[in-house]
Amino acid sequence: MKKVFQLIFGDARNVASVMLAVALAWMVAQWVPSASGWVLVAALIAAAFWQAA
Repeated sequence: MKKVFQLIFGDARNVASVMLAVALAWMVAQWVPSASGWVLVAALIAAAFWQAA
């Protein structure tokens, strides 16, 4: 669990990417609630690739 918190709250870029992913999933949930989970997963994977670069 410590690693998960470190991944999310490690630095400003981590916090921004997680906030962006959650906001995107929330916006999608307004129109297509069943797709919001998939959007969140895809956005978090994209954020992980962005952070790795």
